[in-house]
Amino acid sequence: MHQPTIRVLEILESVVGSGEGKRLTDFSSELQIPKSTLVPILQTLCGYRYLTQDDMGRYQPGTALFSLGSAFSGNFPTLNFVHQQLEQLVEELGETCYFGALEDGYVLYLDKVDSRQPLRMLTSIGRRMPAYATSIGKALLSDMVEKELQSLYPEGLKALTAHTITDVEVLAKQLGLAREEGYAWETEESMEHIRCFAVPIRKHGRIVAAVSVAIPVFRFDKEKKDHTIVTLQKAAAQISGTIEMTDAHFGNLF
Repeated sequence: MHQPTIRVLEILESVVGSGEGKRLTDFSSELQIPKSTLVPILQTLCGYRYLTQDDMGRYQPGTALFSLGSAFSGNFPTLNFVHQQLEQLVEELGETCYFGALEDGYVLYLDKVDSRQPLRMLTSIGRRMPAYATSIGKALLSDMVEKELQSLYPEGLKALTAHTITDVEVLAKQLGLAREEGYAWETEESMEHIRCFAVPIRKHGRIVAAVSVAIPVFRFDKEKKDHTIVTLQKAAAQISGTIEMTDAHFGNLF
């Protein structure tokens, strides 16, 4: 592979997933790239508007990245239907909802609609998170058995919070239950004070995506849980039906 190109891609992926932007020293430490090598790359990316730099010296995604993402979405009408489904979910459940796919053991968040509530989970479109620590990721992994999980995560499961499952055997058992129940869940595993539920979306029997809802712990009760799961399952069925009828492929995701 071409190492200079790989470095550019690693920088862009790092910025998109950071949320708050990153400084030169952050890139150097995280990516193990000398600062002297990073500076001209960052300057070029800023010049072409793929990155921008704020007054604090932090690099953020630029407008060119937004344009590329918008062009990607526009090429796939199915995403418009998914977005409508997410809007309906938020209207009925009052909580933030997500749509994502599995990519190299991570959840890639393809779309979201925010709750109007003042306190909600914040995850940006394009961000990647370890699938094993999120409900949407567990929905995406739910057809896998322990041996497949060990192959997908050869270095083990790293904790994001004190509640994250870090034992592959325990995760495999929970995924088995998720297969039986038809939905996946997590309690403060990816973010403190947040509970999430998710339902997989299938195409020709294979899990290709998932939808989820994030609920602050203080707004959670059994009645809300039951209503959330039923509503998610209905939305997932609608999206699955639409995806079944399309030949669209999102890279190697669908």
